[in-house]
Amino acid sequence: MTGPAASPQGPVTVEQLADDLAEVVRAVPGVSALHPGVLGEIGTYLPGRRVAGVRLREEALTAAAGTGRAGPHPVEVHVVLAAGAPVRETAAAVHAAVDRRLATSGLHPAVLVNVADIAVDPTAPAG
Repeated sequence: MTGPAASPQGPVTVEQLADDLAEVVRAVPGVSALHPGVLGEIGTYLPGRRVAGVRLREEALTAAAGTGRAGPHPVEVHVVLAAGAPVRETAAAVHAAVDRRLATSGLHPAVLVNVADIAVDPTAPAG
């Protein structure tokens, strides 16, 4: 197994990158939250904790690092959109934000964005 991917700031760890990706995704307008999956299965498992809604395997860092090619392990992001957010445009913005963050570390794995749910507008009248 090779080491973590290198960036201009030094090596990138799975833990650091998973946290960064979660932060980047939550900052995209229209994203309400990260979605952990129906049974909590979507996440990056780290010592003593996990980053829900972001599935990042170490192999995604090592297989594609510095090659300019996507490795066999995509980065998955599962999101809940805010009520009224345009689905395709918001998903595309999430994809672009994740790609940008990965590229700053010299990584180019495939990125899969899954819109898992739409948040209910608490101000909407009940049907």
